[in-house]
Amino acid sequence: MSSGITSAKKPPKRKGGRPLLSEVIKIDARILVAATALFLENGVDGTTFEAIASKAKVSKPTLYARYSSKSELFEAMIRSNVASAMPSVTDLPNGLSTEETLRLVGQKMIEEATKPIPLGLMRLYITESSRHGTLIREVDYIGREAAVAMISKALEPTLNYEADHHARLIAEKFIDIAFIPYLMRRLLGDTESSLNLRIDEAILCLKALGLLN
Repeated sequence: MSSGITSAKKPPKRKGGRPLLSEVIKIDARILVAATALFLENGVDGTTFEAIASKAKVSKPTLYARYSSKSELFEAMIRSNVASAMPSVTDLPNGLSTEETLRLVGQKMIEEATKPIPLGLMRLYITESSRHGTLIREVDYIGREAAVAMISKALEPTLNYEADHHARLIAEKFIDIAFIPYLMRRLLGDTESSLNLRIDEAILCLKALGLLN
């Protein structure tokens, strides 16, 4: 005899089979985070798949199903970090001049690029350049183009004549004059170099070239 009470049906338990897409994404992210940390700490040669699997909390078969070698995982790790390296520039105040915009965006970009993890990755890239030279050159190009695009996008609204071309010229020169020399000093362990001074010098050079007049 029915009691008149209908019990809520519980969702059926998932049986074995292919994992959900959300689970796959989480596993992939854990693997790349673990690989980044261990590669930075121990180098590529000093890191084993066993250690990466353990740190990522996945089985070795799961790891090997995604990456057949450390070189393949190293490449995926580099691409993942390059893709997420550029800071957002959507919060700039209104009414800034070209120079003011360049100072803000340039400083933000350089500060992000010289934090401990990006610096460590750059040192790792240099160490691995003999084995992954083509990849390192490709990543360097991708990173530079991303930086140029980020700065150019911020500068274009402040320019009138040939804004896209003009903004790209400014961005490229700023990277060559301010970013790369400062980055090299930091890679060599120099923590005393003044970023503001380097940016001031770049601004003066850009004005001398007629790009900020």
